[in-house]
Amino acid sequence: MSSEVYLSDNAGNRVPPAGSPDPIQGTGQLLQADQNEAKSVTVIAGATYAFTSTRNASFHFGLAAVATAANVAWACGMYDTITIVIPAGETTLHYSAGTNNGNGYLRRLTA
Repeated sequence: MSSEVYLSDNAGNRVPPAGSPDPIQGTGQLLQADQNEAKSVTVIAGATYAFTSTRNASFHFGLAAVATAANVAWACGMYDTITIVIPAGETTLHYSAGTNNGNGYLRRLTA
């Protein structure tokens, strides 16, 4: 008898480990932001993404503007990788950085 160990998001969907994503080739996007700068990027509804902070800053993400803490759904520490599952019907991911000159890469993991 064997058991299987896997990760799942809050909705019960299986997700890959954030630290070892296997992205769909050609889907990477460089996200750049300054401290408290409100930005957004177009995403695919229902898709799963990995984000890695690569320079100078932590990042905050949400489905609405992240100017208020109540709208922050995901947070990524500096030089960390997180998994973001976009809900069905949502096509905009809002983000900001914790300090100036923040860079990171967003890669799509699923369709």
